[in-house]
Amino acid sequence: MLKWIFFTLASAFVALEVTVLLWVGGHIGIGWTLVWIIGSSLLGIAMVRVAGLHAVMRIHRRLREQELPTQELLDMALILVGGFFLIAPGFVSDGIGLLLLLSPVRWVVRGLFSVIYGQLLPSHYPPGHFNATRGPAAGEDVIEIRAQD
Repeated sequence: MLKWIFFTLASAFVALEVTVLLWVGGHIGIGWTLVWIIGSSLLGIAMVRVAGLHAVMRIHRRLREQELPTQELLDMALILVGGFFLIAPGFVSDGIGLLLLLSPVRWVVRGLFSVIYGQLLPSHYPPGHFNATRGPAAGEDVIEIRAQD
């Protein structure tokens, strides 16, 4: 059943993409349409490189702080999906790709993903990790060790 839903959605998306492509091509001409498609693919590659590099730096910073980079990994996944849509030819996919490369849009999508799949996402802190700003997690035992001179 799921594969038929996916097939139907993918077919509808391709039909929408071709319809918009033909409509825009009829209004601005084939040459400008091709320039737009090739230019948006090149721009998409450059934007994914920059946004991906920033996401990797945030992931690295989280790992140095010994925290799980769950939000940053979701961000990176959304950047990759946005890059795929930008590289794919078409105006609708370009719009979706550009939206996914904007930080505020990714923030909203991450929030929706966290609400829907929040139980599956781990916390920012690994089990047993104590952070002075958050204190021990519920059910964690705290063992105090004091050095003696």
